[in-house]
Amino acid sequence: MRYILIFLIVFIFNIPIINVIITSFKTNAELISPSFLLFFKPTLEHYASIFSGTTFDFTLFLFNSIIVAFLTSFITLLLTVPAAYGITVHSIGSKFILPFISSLRIIPLVIFAIPIFILYSNFGLIDTRIGLVIVYLLFEIPLTLILVVVFMQDVPKETIEAARIDGASEYSILLRIVVPMMFPSLVAVLVLSFLYSWGEFLFALLLTIKNATTLPVGATLFITAFQIEWGNIAAVVVLSILPPVILSFYLRKYMIEAYSGASKE
Repeated sequence: MRYILIFLIVFIFNIPIINVIITSFKTNAELISPSFLLFFKPTLEHYASIFSGTTFDFTLFLFNSIIVAFLTSFITLLLTVPAAYGITVHSIGSKFILPFISSLRIIPLVIFAIPIFILYSNFGLIDTRIGLVIVYLLFEIPLTLILVVVFMQDVPKETIEAARIDGASEYSILLRIVVPMMFPSLVAVLVLSFLYSWGEFLFALLLTIKNATTLPVGATLFITAFQIEWGNIAAVVVLSILPPVILSFYLRKYMIEAYSGASKE
C-alpha cells in the first residue's frame, strides 16, 4: 500500500512532464482535437521539424546550452572551492565577505536586468556565449560559495593540521586532501550549478538574439502572432529535459552522499 501511494504521488507531480512528452509525439491534427487522445500513433515529426527547419538552428541552440552550462558550472566550482577553503580553514572574510556575498543572492535577479543589458550593449557582449557565462557566474557564485563552505566544514580539521605538520603546502592540502574528501559534495554542487545555467530563461532571453540563444529561449520561438506550435514546443522542452536527467542519473551516487552529509574519509 505504501508503494502504491508513493507511485501515485510521484505520478501526480509529474503529470505536466508526462503531458509534455505525450504532446511531443502527437500530430498537429491530434493536438487540435477537442478531446484528449490517450491512445495514438506516436510520430517524430516535431523532433524532425525543429532540426530540419530553415528558420531556426536548434542544433546551435542545443550546443549553446551545453557550452554555457558546462563552462559556468566548472568555472563557478573553480572559483568557489579556493574561496571556501580560505573562509573555512583560515577564517578569511568569514565575518564580512561571506554574509555580504550571501545577501546578494537574496536580491531579485530582475533588478539587475536593465543595468546588465545597458552594460553589455556598451561592451559588445549582447548575443555572446561568454556574456551569458559571465552573468550566470555573478548569480551562481554566491549560492555555490555558501554550499561549498557548508560542505567543507565537514572536513576534519585534524586531518588538515596533520598534513601541515608533515610539511604539506596549502595548495597540496586543498587539492590532495580537502577536494578528494568532499568530492561527492563538489559533484552535487556542480550538478546544481549546471541545472541552473541550463534552465535559466530571463537573461538568456534578454541578452541573446540568435547566435547565443539557448534551448529554453528557443522553445518560445514557436509562439508567433499567427499560431502556437505546441508540438514543436513540447519537442524542444523534452530535449531540454534529457541532459539534466541523464547527468543527474549517472551522478546520483555522489549527490546522495553529499546531501546525506557523507564525506570521503
